[in-house]
Amino acid sequence: MMKQRGRFLLGLLLVSCFGHQAQGLELNENYPESYIVRKGDTLWDISAHFLKSPWLWPKLWQANQQIANPHLIYPGDVLRLIWVNGEPRLVRGEADKVVHLAPRVRTDSAVATIPLSSILNFVDSHRVMSPAVFEQASYILGDQQGREVMVKDSSVYVRGQLTPGTLYGVYRPQEMLIDRFTHAELGQKAALVGTLLAGEQQGYQMTEAQVSSMKQEMRQGDRVLPLSQDGGIAAFHYPRPGPALDQAYIMAMGTEGSVIGRHGVVFINKGHADGVRAGDLYAVMKPGASVYDVNPGTSGRLTYADMASNYLRTGSRPEQLPDEAMARIMVFKVDDKTSAALVLDNRGLVQTNYSLSHVSDAGFGS
Repeated sequence: MMKQRGRFLLGLLLVSCFGHQAQGLELNENYPESYIVRKGDTLWDISAHFLKSPWLWPKLWQANQQIANPHLIYPGDVLRLIWVNGEPRLVRGEADKVVHLAPRVRTDSAVATIPLSSILNFVDSHRVMSPAVFEQASYILGDQQGREVMVKDSSVYVRGQLTPGTLYGVYRPQEMLIDRFTHAELGQKAALVGTLLAGEQQGYQMTEAQVSSMKQEMRQGDRVLPLSQDGGIAAFHYPRPGPALDQAYIMAMGTEGSVIGRHGVVFINKGHADGVRAGDLYAVMKPGASVYDVNPGTSGRLTYADMASNYLRTGSRPEQLPDEAMARIMVFKVDDKTSAALVLDNRGLVQTNYSLSHVSDAGFGS
Protein backbone atom coordinates (compact mmCIF):
# COMPACT_ATOMS: atom_id res chain seq x y z
CA MET A 1 0.00 0.00 0.00
CA MET A 2 2.85 2.37 0.81
CA LYS A 3 4.42 1.84 -2.62
CA GLN A 4 1.06 2.41 -4.32
CA ARG A 5 0.54 5.66 -2.45
CA GLY A 6 4.07 6.78 -3.30
CA ARG A 7 3.58 6.02 -6.99
CA PHE A 8 0.24 7.84 -7.03
CA LEU A 9 1.65 10.92 -5.34
CA LEU A 10 4.71 11.02 -7.58
CA GLY A 11 2.56 10.72 -10.68
CA LEU A 12 0.21 13.42 -9.46
CA LEU A 13 3.13 15.72 -8.70
CA LEU A 14 4.62 15.28 -12.15
CA VAL A 15 1.32 15.61 -14.01
CA SER A 16 0.53 18.86 -12.23
CA CYS A 17 3.88 20.47 -12.99
CA PHE A 18 4.16 20.20 -16.76
CA GLY A 19 2.26 23.38 -17.50
CA HIS A 20 4.36 25.56 -15.19
CA GLN A 21 7.04 26.80 -17.59
CA ALA A 22 6.59 30.57 -17.77
CA GLN A 23 9.53 31.74 -15.68
CA GLY A 24 12.93 31.91 -17.38
CA LEU A 25 15.90 29.86 -16.24
CA GLU A 26 18.79 31.49 -14.38
CA LEU A 27 21.86 29.36 -13.74
CA ASN A 28 23.93 29.46 -10.58
CA GLU A 29 27.19 31.35 -10.88
CA ASN A 30 29.29 28.22 -10.32
CA TYR A 31 27.09 25.64 -12.06
CA PRO A 32 28.86 22.39 -13.04
CA GLU A 33 29.34 21.34 -16.65
CA SER A 34 28.46 17.78 -15.68
CA TYR A 35 27.10 15.90 -12.67
CA ILE A 36 27.18 12.26 -11.59
CA VAL A 37 23.87 11.17 -10.06
CA ARG A 38 24.26 9.87 -6.52
CA LYS A 39 22.09 7.55 -4.47
CA GLY A 40 19.59 9.60 -2.52
CA ASP A 41 19.51 12.47 -5.05
CA THR A 42 16.19 13.97 -6.10
CA LEU A 43 15.41 16.03 -9.19
CA TRP A 44 15.16 19.06 -6.90
CA ASP A 45 18.68 18.38 -5.57
CA ILE A 46 20.16 17.92 -9.01
CA SER A 47 18.44 20.99 -10.43
CA ALA A 48 19.66 23.05 -7.45
CA HIS A 49 23.24 22.41 -8.59
CA PHE A 50 22.41 24.23 -11.83
CA LEU A 51 19.47 26.57 -11.20
CA LYS A 52 18.94 29.43 -8.79
CA SER A 53 15.25 28.44 -8.77
CA PRO A 54 15.26 24.61 -8.60
CA TRP A 55 11.46 24.52 -8.69
CA LEU A 56 11.81 25.28 -12.42
CA TRP A 57 13.36 21.85 -13.01
CA PRO A 58 10.75 20.83 -15.65
CA LYS A 59 12.19 23.43 -18.01
CA LEU A 60 15.76 22.32 -17.35
CA TRP A 61 14.74 18.70 -18.02
CA GLN A 62 12.44 19.65 -20.92
CA ALA A 63 9.60 17.64 -19.37
CA ASN A 64 7.13 16.14 -21.81
CA GLN A 65 3.96 14.47 -20.58
CA GLN A 66 3.34 12.76 -23.90
CA ILE A 67 6.46 10.54 -23.79
CA ALA A 68 5.19 6.96 -23.62
CA ASN A 69 8.44 5.45 -22.32
CA PRO A 70 10.15 8.22 -20.33
CA HIS A 71 13.90 8.13 -19.93
CA LEU A 72 14.69 7.72 -16.25
CA ILE A 73 17.91 8.58 -14.51
CA TYR A 74 19.60 6.42 -11.90
CA PRO A 75 22.55 6.72 -9.53
CA GLY A 76 25.77 6.60 -11.54
CA ASP A 77 24.31 8.34 -14.62
CA VAL A 78 26.40 11.24 -15.94
CA LEU A 79 24.45 14.41 -16.78
CA ARG A 80 25.82 17.18 -19.01
CA LEU A 81 24.63 20.74 -19.52
CA ILE A 82 24.03 21.80 -23.13
CA TRP A 83 22.24 24.71 -24.79
CA VAL A 84 19.16 24.38 -27.00
CA ASN A 85 17.96 27.56 -28.72
CA GLY A 86 19.74 29.62 -26.10
CA GLU A 87 18.21 27.72 -23.17
CA PRO A 88 20.11 25.33 -20.85
CA ARG A 89 19.14 21.66 -20.96
CA LEU A 90 20.44 18.55 -19.25
CA VAL A 91 21.41 15.50 -21.30
CA ARG A 92 22.50 12.09 -20.13
CA GLY A 93 25.92 10.63 -20.86
CA GLU A 94 27.48 11.43 -24.19
CA ALA A 95 24.20 11.43 -26.07
CA ASP A 96 22.69 14.61 -27.43
CA LYS A 97 19.19 13.57 -26.45
CA VAL A 98 17.57 15.63 -23.72
CA VAL A 99 16.43 13.64 -20.68
CA HIS A 100 12.62 13.55 -20.64
CA LEU A 101 10.66 12.95 -17.45
CA ALA A 102 7.04 11.90 -17.07
CA PRO A 103 4.95 9.97 -14.52
CA ARG A 104 6.97 6.88 -13.80
CA VAL A 105 5.97 3.40 -12.73
CA ARG A 106 9.12 2.52 -10.81
CA THR A 107 10.16 4.51 -7.76
CA ASP A 108 12.44 1.99 -6.07
CA SER A 109 15.70 2.94 -7.80
CA ALA A 110 15.07 5.76 -10.27
CA VAL A 111 15.68 9.29 -9.00
CA ALA A 112 12.48 10.77 -7.56
CA THR A 113 11.34 14.38 -7.87
CA ILE A 114 11.37 15.09 -4.13
CA PRO A 115 11.88 12.76 -1.12
CA LEU A 116 8.34 11.38 -1.01
CA SER A 117 9.39 8.80 1.57
CA SER A 118 9.89 11.60 4.10
CA ILE A 119 6.37 12.85 3.47
CA LEU A 120 4.79 9.40 3.61
CA ASN A 121 6.60 8.51 6.83
CA PHE A 122 5.30 11.69 8.41
CA VAL A 123 1.74 11.31 7.13
CA ASP A 124 1.51 7.79 8.54
CA SER A 125 2.87 8.85 11.94
CA HIS A 126 1.54 12.30 12.86
CA ARG A 127 -1.66 14.28 12.93
CA VAL A 128 -2.75 17.76 13.89
CA MET A 129 -6.39 18.10 14.89
CA SER A 130 -8.79 20.28 16.77
CA PRO A 131 -8.17 20.07 20.55
CA ALA A 132 -11.89 19.43 21.06
CA VAL A 133 -11.86 16.51 18.59
CA PHE A 134 -8.87 14.97 20.34
CA GLU A 135 -10.40 15.32 23.81
CA GLN A 136 -13.69 13.74 22.70
CA ALA A 137 -12.02 10.79 20.93
CA SER A 138 -12.31 7.21 22.13
CA TYR A 139 -9.50 5.96 24.36
CA ILE A 140 -8.01 2.73 25.71
CA LEU A 141 -9.47 1.65 29.04
CA GLY A 142 -7.13 -1.30 29.64
CA ASP A 143 -7.06 -5.09 29.36
CA GLN A 144 -8.18 -8.06 31.44
CA GLN A 145 -4.67 -8.51 32.87
CA GLY A 146 -4.64 -5.05 34.41
CA ARG A 147 -1.65 -3.84 32.41
CA GLU A 148 -0.90 -0.15 31.97
CA VAL A 149 1.15 -0.94 28.85
CA MET A 150 -0.58 -3.01 26.17
CA VAL A 151 0.97 -6.04 24.44
CA LYS A 152 0.87 -6.76 20.70
CA ASP A 153 -1.86 -9.21 19.59
CA SER A 154 -3.60 -8.89 22.96
CA SER A 155 -7.21 -7.84 23.47
CA VAL A 156 -7.90 -4.41 24.94
CA TYR A 157 -11.04 -2.47 25.74
CA VAL A 158 -11.82 0.94 24.31
CA ARG A 159 -14.20 3.55 25.66
CA GLY A 160 -16.36 4.38 22.66
CA GLN A 161 -18.23 2.73 19.80
CA LEU A 162 -15.94 1.46 17.05
CA THR A 163 -16.95 -0.19 13.78
CA PRO A 164 -16.21 -3.96 13.95
CA GLY A 165 -13.53 -5.13 11.53
CA THR A 166 -12.10 -1.60 11.06
CA LEU A 167 -8.47 -0.67 11.70
CA TYR A 168 -8.00 2.34 13.98
CA GLY A 169 -4.98 4.42 14.88
CA VAL A 170 -3.87 4.89 18.47
CA TYR A 171 -2.50 8.39 19.10
CA ARG A 172 -0.66 10.07 21.96
CA PRO A 173 -0.74 13.86 22.41
CA GLN A 174 2.41 15.88 21.93
CA GLU A 175 2.52 19.66 22.22
CA MET A 176 -0.41 21.98 21.67
CA LEU A 177 0.32 24.29 18.74
CA ILE A 178 -0.24 27.84 19.98
CA ASP A 179 0.32 30.89 17.79
CA ARG A 180 2.89 33.10 19.52
CA PHE A 181 1.38 36.24 17.99
CA THR A 182 -2.35 35.66 18.56
CA HIS A 183 -1.98 33.12 21.42
CA ALA A 184 -4.75 31.07 19.77
CA GLU A 185 -4.72 27.26 20.02
CA LEU A 186 -4.28 26.16 16.42
CA GLY A 187 -4.21 22.39 16.85
CA GLN A 188 -3.26 19.39 18.93
CA LYS A 189 -0.20 17.58 17.63
CA ALA A 190 -0.39 13.80 18.11
CA ALA A 191 1.86 10.86 17.24
CA LEU A 192 0.73 7.43 16.09
CA VAL A 193 1.81 4.75 18.59
CA GLY A 194 0.07 1.77 17.00
CA THR A 195 -3.12 0.35 15.51
CA LEU A 196 -6.14 -1.56 16.79
CA LEU A 197 -8.54 -3.86 14.94
CA ALA A 198 -12.02 -3.20 16.30
CA GLY A 199 -14.06 -6.19 17.45
CA GLU A 200 -17.51 -6.52 18.98
CA GLN A 201 -19.34 -4.02 21.14
CA GLN A 202 -19.19 -4.84 24.83
CA GLY A 203 -22.13 -2.96 26.22
CA TYR A 204 -22.76 0.78 26.09
CA GLN A 205 -19.79 2.85 24.81
CA MET A 206 -17.28 0.01 25.09
CA THR A 207 -15.59 -1.97 22.31
CA GLU A 208 -13.18 -4.88 22.42
CA ALA A 209 -10.20 -4.54 20.05
CA GLN A 210 -6.98 -6.35 19.20
CA VAL A 211 -3.58 -4.67 19.18
CA SER A 212 -2.48 -5.22 15.57
CA SER A 213 0.74 -3.16 15.48
CA MET A 214 2.89 -1.05 17.77
CA LYS A 215 5.41 1.67 16.94
CA GLN A 216 6.04 2.41 20.60
CA GLU A 217 4.43 1.58 23.94
CA MET A 218 0.64 1.67 23.84
CA ARG A 219 -0.83 2.78 27.16
CA GLN A 220 -4.08 3.29 28.99
CA GLY A 221 -5.64 6.60 27.97
CA ASP A 222 -4.12 6.71 24.47
CA ARG A 223 -6.68 8.11 22.02
CA VAL A 224 -8.28 5.91 19.35
CA LEU A 225 -9.18 7.57 16.05
CA PRO A 226 -9.93 6.48 12.47
CA LEU A 227 -6.70 6.25 10.52
CA SER A 228 -6.19 9.47 8.59
CA GLN A 229 -6.89 9.19 4.88
CA ASP A 230 -5.00 12.45 4.36
CA GLY A 231 -7.06 13.63 1.42
CA GLY A 232 -4.99 16.82 1.47
CA ILE A 233 -2.06 14.91 0.01
CA ALA A 234 -4.13 14.20 -3.10
CA ALA A 235 -4.10 17.96 -3.74
CA PHE A 236 -0.32 17.88 -3.91
CA HIS A 237 0.91 20.35 -6.51
CA TYR A 238 4.09 21.29 -8.28
CA PRO A 239 6.32 23.51 -6.07
CA ARG A 240 5.89 27.23 -6.66
CA PRO A 241 6.37 30.39 -4.55
CA GLY A 242 3.49 30.75 -2.10
CA PRO A 243 1.42 33.84 -1.36
CA ALA A 244 2.70 36.45 1.09
CA LEU A 245 1.94 35.59 4.73
CA ASP A 246 1.86 37.89 7.73
CA GLN A 247 3.64 36.76 10.92
CA ALA A 248 4.26 33.25 9.57
CA TYR A 249 6.82 31.08 11.34
CA ILE A 250 7.94 27.54 12.22
CA MET A 251 5.75 26.42 15.13
CA ALA A 252 7.06 22.91 15.73
CA MET A 253 8.94 20.00 14.20
CA GLY A 254 7.36 16.87 12.78
CA THR A 255 9.36 14.91 15.34
CA GLU A 256 10.33 15.62 18.91
CA GLY A 257 12.83 18.43 19.46
CA SER A 258 13.22 22.02 18.31
CA VAL A 259 15.67 21.67 15.38
CA ILE A 260 15.59 19.73 12.13
CA GLY A 261 17.63 19.35 8.95
CA ARG A 262 17.19 18.58 5.27
CA HIS A 263 14.14 16.48 4.36
CA GLY A 264 12.69 16.99 7.83
CA VAL A 265 9.07 18.03 8.40
CA VAL A 266 7.97 21.25 10.12
CA PHE A 267 4.64 22.80 11.12
CA ILE A 268 3.83 26.40 10.24
CA ASN A 269 1.13 28.60 11.78
CA LYS A 270 -0.78 29.17 8.55
CA GLY A 271 -3.33 27.05 6.68
CA HIS A 272 -6.35 27.10 4.38
CA ALA A 273 -7.71 30.15 6.18
CA ASP A 274 -4.59 32.09 5.12
CA GLY A 275 -4.60 30.99 1.47
CA VAL A 276 -1.85 28.37 1.85
CA ARG A 277 -1.87 25.55 -0.72
CA ALA A 278 -0.04 22.26 -1.10
CA GLY A 279 3.11 22.94 -3.14
CA ASP A 280 3.71 26.46 -1.80
CA LEU A 281 7.38 27.31 -1.25
CA TYR A 282 8.73 29.60 1.49
CA ALA A 283 12.11 30.70 2.71
CA VAL A 284 12.95 30.07 6.36
CA MET A 285 14.71 33.05 7.89
CA LYS A 286 17.27 32.81 10.69
CA PRO A 287 17.05 35.88 12.97
CA GLY A 288 19.99 38.23 12.66
CA ALA A 289 22.23 38.76 15.65
CA SER A 290 21.64 41.74 17.96
CA VAL A 291 24.56 44.12 18.51
CA TYR A 292 25.07 47.03 20.87
CA ASP A 293 26.87 49.72 18.92
CA VAL A 294 29.69 51.83 20.38
CA ASN A 295 28.32 54.30 22.91
CA PRO A 296 29.20 55.44 26.44
CA GLY A 297 27.38 52.47 27.96
CA THR A 298 29.47 49.92 26.07
CA SER A 299 32.87 51.24 27.19
CA GLY A 300 33.69 51.94 23.55
CA ARG A 301 33.30 48.31 22.46
CA LEU A 302 30.91 46.60 20.10
CA THR A 303 28.98 43.95 22.02
CA TYR A 304 26.65 41.18 20.92
CA ALA A 305 23.37 41.17 22.87
CA ASP A 306 23.81 37.64 24.19
CA MET A 307 27.17 38.69 25.72
CA ALA A 308 26.07 42.08 27.05
CA SER A 309 25.94 42.97 30.73
CA ASN A 310 22.63 43.40 32.56
CA TYR A 311 23.43 47.11 32.87
CA LEU A 312 23.77 47.46 29.12
CA ARG A 313 20.60 45.46 28.44
CA THR A 314 18.48 47.61 30.75
CA GLY A 315 19.96 50.91 29.63
CA SER A 316 19.80 50.69 25.84
CA ARG A 317 18.50 48.72 22.89
CA PRO A 318 20.65 46.62 20.56
CA GLU A 319 20.62 46.96 16.78
CA GLN A 320 19.16 43.98 14.92
CA LEU A 321 21.22 42.67 12.01
CA PRO A 322 19.23 41.47 8.94
CA ASP A 323 17.66 38.02 8.95
CA GLU A 324 19.35 35.36 6.83
CA ALA A 325 17.66 32.84 4.53
CA MET A 326 18.41 29.46 6.13
CA ALA A 327 16.27 26.99 4.17
CA ARG A 328 13.52 26.51 1.64
CA ILE A 329 10.42 24.52 2.58
CA MET A 330 7.49 23.17 0.58
CA VAL A 331 4.01 22.81 2.05
CA PHE A 332 2.55 19.35 1.41
CA LYS A 333 -0.41 19.09 3.82
CA VAL A 334 -2.76 21.93 4.65
CA ASP A 335 -5.25 22.08 7.51
CA ASP A 336 -7.50 25.00 8.38
CA LYS A 337 -5.06 26.83 10.67
CA THR A 338 -1.75 24.96 10.29
CA SER A 339 0.27 23.27 7.56
CA ALA A 340 3.03 20.67 7.36
CA ALA A 341 6.03 21.42 5.13
CA LEU A 342 9.16 19.59 3.99
CA VAL A 343 12.67 21.10 4.22
CA LEU A 344 13.94 20.75 0.65
CA ASP A 345 17.33 22.37 1.10
CA ASN A 346 19.14 24.26 3.83
CA ARG A 347 22.45 25.77 4.87
CA GLY A 348 22.00 25.02 8.56
CA LEU A 349 19.58 23.54 11.07
CA VAL A 350 16.04 24.91 11.02
CA GLN A 351 14.73 25.89 14.45
CA THR A 352 11.34 26.63 15.92
CA ASN A 353 10.28 30.30 15.83
CA TYR A 354 12.24 31.00 12.64
CA SER A 355 10.08 33.25 10.46
CA LEU A 356 8.94 32.60 6.88
CA SER A 357 9.44 34.87 3.91
CA HIS A 358 8.97 34.89 0.15
CA VAL A 359 11.12 32.16 -1.36
CA SER A 360 14.35 33.49 -2.87
CA ASP A 361 16.94 32.23 -5.31
CA ALA A 362 19.62 32.05 -2.63
CA GLY A 363 21.64 28.87 -3.11
CA PHE A 364 21.73 26.49 -0.19
CA GLY A 365 23.97 23.75 -1.53
CA SER A 366 24.02 20.18 -0.34
